[in-house]
Amino acid sequence: MARLTVRAEELVVRLSWWEKIVARRRNVHLPLEAVESVEADPSWWRALRGSPARGVWIPDVLCLGVREVAGAKDFVALRPRQGGVVSVELRPMSAAFARVAVSDRIPDGTAATVRTAVSRAGGVPPGRSGRETGGGPSGIEGRDGGPGST
Repeated sequence: MARLTVRAEELVVRLSWWEKIVARRRNVHLPLEAVESVEADPSWWRALRGSPARGVWIPDVLCLGVREVAGAKDFVALRPRQGGVVSVELRPMSAAFARVAVSDRIPDGTAATVRTAVSRAGGVPPGRSGRETGGGPSGIEGRDGGPGST
């Protein structure tokens, strides 16, 4: 199963050997400074947008590869039966993709880890920190501001 990890100043989508074959690409490396926002969502289908471009698309089983949406590209690695989804919105023109969405067994924890890494790298992804509305430990309810805002 694909995983989001933070390594130095990069956000990496680590793909298993078979996912690399199916998606026809290697791991996805994105600069942390390109991250605009991070969300955790229990529903896999909300992360899909646009139309399939390259990869495998078996709804409710596996959605893996590149999708095209309004002149941009998203990379998704979704296994609907494996938990929720972490969606990472990226700043325009600063990364190869507009959005990266990856299935995760603990999406709230992974999203919080990515937010922390982004804030330490000098950027604060707006929205979804959970502190603005008293969202609690999941960190997905708030929408405005960044960490520390009230």
